[in-house]
Amino acid sequence: MIKFWKELSYERKWFIAFLIIHLLVWSGIGLIRTVLPTDSLEGIYWGSLHDFGTPKHPPLAGWLTYITYAIFKTDFSIYFLSQAFIIFGFIYVYKLSRFFLDETKSYLSVILLEGCWCYTYVTGYYGFNPDVILLGLLPLLSYYFYKCMHEDGWRNWTLLGVITGVCFLNKYQTVLTLAAMALWALIFRREVYKSLKFYWSVLIAFVIFLPHLLWLIKYDFFPLMYFDGELSAQNWLNHITEPLMFLVMQIAVICGTLFLYFFFMLVRKQRITFHKPESKQDLWFILLLGFAPLLIHLVMGIFEGGTMRPRWGFEFWYMTGIMLFYFFPCKIEKKDFNFFLYMALFAMTVTFIALGTLLSVEKNYRSRYPVPLIYNDIKEIWEEQTGSPVKYLGGYIEWTLPLVIYNSNDKLVCLLDTFGYPSPWVDREDFIKSGAFFIDRTQEELDAHIRKAYDNLPEDFAYTPVEYKFTLSNAFGQEREYTVYYYIMPPKKD
Repeated sequence: MIKFWKELSYERKWFIAFLIIHLLVWSGIGLIRTVLPTDSLEGIYWGSLHDFGTPKHPPLAGWLTYITYAIFKTDFSIYFLSQAFIIFGFIYVYKLSRFFLDETKSYLSVILLEGCWCYTYVTGYYGFNPDVILLGLLPLLSYYFYKCMHEDGWRNWTLLGVITGVCFLNKYQTVLTLAAMALWALIFRREVYKSLKFYWSVLIAFVIFLPHLLWLIKYDFFPLMYFDGELSAQNWLNHITEPLMFLVMQIAVICGTLFLYFFFMLVRKQRITFHKPESKQDLWFILLLGFAPLLIHLVMGIFEGGTMRPRWGFEFWYMTGIMLFYFFPCKIEKKDFNFFLYMALFAMTVTFIALGTLLSVEKNYRSRYPVPLIYNDIKEIWEEQTGSPVKYLGGYIEWTLPLVIYNSNDKLVCLLDTFGYPSPWVDREDFIKSGAFFIDRTQEELDAHIRKAYDNLPEDFAYTPVEYKFTLSNAFGQEREYTVYYYIMPPKKD
């Protein structure tokens, strides 16, 4: 091991050290919170259902989150899993870079991504979710696609099929990157569409995705109702404002990386010029994979006018460092490598302090939910009124999921929003018989969740929501009071 380390180049040693530092720093930031982010809690719960689909996505993220949490039973394991995927993505960004750049610039194309806050901010606020998985898998997918286009072997095509299937088993958004790849192949490698290897790869991807497809067919594609709701415009102005804000946030997320690169150019007094590459194939490979998925998102947003969450575009910026070195080339000496490294570590420190401070001072239920206090109150209220243990929790999932996940020994069932479709995971007869405790932010939202769960309630069904107040504290002991509403739908008497 010592001999292996000594034989490594100076740059590779520091690249490995950078990956380790990044992994440890950003795996630890989330521990400032008292509960996992909602996306991670959803993943644990979805995975615990052992099914081939979820109300929003294919099952991969849920499976991985649940398995990790079930084995290690710590919040840290989820944050570590998140950054492990990002480090995996970094490694394949480097390997992809080697098709276009020399070794030193390939290392730096990864190190520069430290200024792209979707690789750092993501753990503290989103934990582990399908978007984080794509941060790891899309560089891998792009790498093997390039290899298939230039090294036409059965092994590469087989691996590409496996990776594609796994990506689809994670998030439907994978189709945007595949569309960019298909367009590139149509322009420069049209003959692959006549190749048996290509169809072998497609078959493998289809077989991997097939269990989820059968699940979708069985349940009438009800997860697509989620996207229909997200993409539905509330007014005509959304067709302008949503894509514009999406674009602004995409530029914002890479500002740190752009600043690091061009700051180096200015300090080293290197001329900033656009270099038109000689290879049209490489030029369009980088442009299509770097920008086409984002452009498709923007076009969809303009036509649909629905909600465009900025993080839907974050996973497509893995080629930012490659594009900078490829289109705005600079000379890199040994001291310049150190300069980039120091800038990246400085950016890491600043971002860590900023995010750590924000997570520490905020008094938000999403990150500082007092689970023991609220769950004990709910149990006491329920048992006083019904004389039996509480089993079903309904309402806003950000109020109910922490109670379910952190009290898993009580076998609580969360009533997920299945967008009007009957939940495949709830025994309807047992649910009606057992009753449910509903909790939500407002009386209107509470009413909506109750009527979704009990879809046969008469229009004139009347009840009185109960106001419930609780206090939470930030890391410095500063308190904030929240007011929510609950209602007990009592068990059905025989």
